[in-house]
Amino acid sequence: MPVQLEAAAERARARIGTLLKQKWRLDKVIGVGGMAVVYAATHRNKKRAAIKMLHPELSSDATIRERFLREGYVANSVGQKGAVTVDDDDVTEDGLAYLVMELLDGETIEQRWERKGRLLSPHEALSVADQILDTLAAAHARGIVHRDLKPENMFLTRDGAVKILDFGIARVRELARSEAPPGSSSPLTTTQAGSTMGTPAFMAPEQARGRWDDVDGRTDLWSLGATLYTLLTGEFVHKGETVNETLALAVTRPASSLGELRTDLHPALIRFVDKALAYDRAARFNDAATMQHALRVAYAEMEGHDVANAPQLQVPDLESIPSSRAVTLRNLTTGRGVTASEQPTAISIWHSHWRWFALAGALGFLILVFLLFRGGDKAATAASPVPSESAAAVSSSNAAPPVSVVAPELKPVPLDELPAEHRRTWHADGTKRPASGPPHKASGDPFARRQ
Repeated sequence: MPVQLEAAAERARARIGTLLKQKWRLDKVIGVGGMAVVYAATHRNKKRAAIKMLHPELSSDATIRERFLREGYVANSVGQKGAVTVDDDDVTEDGLAYLVMELLDGETIEQRWERKGRLLSPHEALSVADQILDTLAAAHARGIVHRDLKPENMFLTRDGAVKILDFGIARVRELARSEAPPGSSSPLTTTQAGSTMGTPAFMAPEQARGRWDDVDGRTDLWSLGATLYTLLTGEFVHKGETVNETLALAVTRPASSLGELRTDLHPALIRFVDKALAYDRAARFNDAATMQHALRVAYAEMEGHDVANAPQLQVPDLESIPSSRAVTLRNLTTGRGVTASEQPTAISIWHSHWRWFALAGALGFLILVFLLFRGGDKAATAASPVPSESAAAVSSSNAAPPVSVVAPELKPVPLDELPAEHRRTWHADGTKRPASGPPHKASGDPFARRQ
């Protein structure tokens, strides 16, 4: 049944200070959404966590309750640090299902976008997308499709890590009723349930049509492209004034080029975003790893580095290759080539280090000529013999410098000092505003959220 968010917020505030199972004290409400309320909580052993509690209207449905508990562990199945972890689940004394989750400190990408005047720099937007693609590659390899990627479901922690929120929750929403009560949420950026489950402003064509057999990893990649489009332009891909108009545009109209709104952006960046937003799934990037490689090459072109010899990035073995092997944006900004293999080939070593080999050979030749010149001097012949030393010098001078194949970690996006209103902990759950905050008024702003 539909959830009245205002009533849900009042119930949530009434629970502050109470104990769950004699273990968790609910400290404060940090978010109220259409599915659940999220609390900051403290365990009796002083550990802090986020408690996500299903609303009573939904907990009363045994099917939704059981699936909420089961799907809460989808993020753990991803096996990647970019997915928020779930530590425990239980049911309250009055029958409400809840999850114990990682407590995050920072801000969502949506909050950051709004705080920065609804525009992020290309470097920051691509750095966010780069980390998102790490997590998507791991999720898609395990058959997990998020289906609700948007700036609100991306969280930037204070140490520069980007987390994807609400893994698995989208599937739970399929069981909820598709019709929300009037005034309960902002329509274009709130997840819709039922046959049109997802967020209209970031919904791929096949998802807007409700063709779930066609929804796969490329659907998530379209949503990430739509996120980049919005972060870089301040506009949505489709500008419908209502949910139905936005869905109709998503179904019938291909996305316009990023270059139409931002002619100042580098052509490589425009081509990259346009490909991600291709109407036909087959015209998009095949998978997250391919898209990530294209992102890094596009960034290298933007920075003026030579990427002609960059090999195609191979899909890594997620169980055995550590994340430090991945090429990062910092590799390209320092002029290093792209590599996806721990053991480079002789050809790739020559292409990457031919200047060193040429310099070593030239130095060796000069040393040899100098030694031969001295060998013809009579005064030099009376000195102690040189041949063994000169041979060693030639040998050492021709040795190529060591080749390192371990790429450095991605340098996190520098975080500005967050203003006071953002110094709070957040977690994912649809609309993520503290219940104590003032509700947003209805407006034409598709990003506006209401309690």
